[in-house]
Amino acid sequence: MTETNTNRAREMMQSFWRVQRVLIRLMHQTAQQNDLTLPQLHGLMMLNEQGAITQKELVQRTRMPKSTLSQSLDGLVEKGLIRRDINPDNRREVVLTIDQSGKRLIEEIERQEEGTEYQLNQILSRLDEDTYHHMITAHQHIADGLNEGLTDCEGVFRHD
Repeated sequence: MTETNTNRAREMMQSFWRVQRVLIRLMHQTAQQNDLTLPQLHGLMMLNEQGAITQKELVQRTRMPKSTLSQSLDGLVEKGLIRRDINPDNRREVVLTIDQSGKRLIEEIERQEEGTEYQLNQILSRLDEDTYHHMITAHQHIADGLNEGLTDCEGVFRHD
């Protein structure tokens, strides 16, 4: 690999890390402002997108440890934001569903000017369509290429 390629790879990683750090800080801020933990916010957002899913599926999709997710879900149930129900087809399985109050909270969060989604939408609205689509395509190429280099090992999820 040439020095130019090495520098480009390093610059790309630093760019992604910088964006990731800022997004995580914004997500923490959004969670705190809405009396949630970051794992609770992540779980609630995932349930809002997915609808009713099992707790096992949510663990896989969020990539959170079972214990962290379970504690987070306990808090969301106590706040009346989600429901836990026994799957009638498999009584050993718990199905999670977001309640109307949880959906309303997500809608409020999406409108909050200091929230992550609002701020990201403001930034993305300044990009022309071609630039936006080029970024999405480039990110997908990078993710696909990096995914090819992953090996299956315990504790690491491959996610497309």
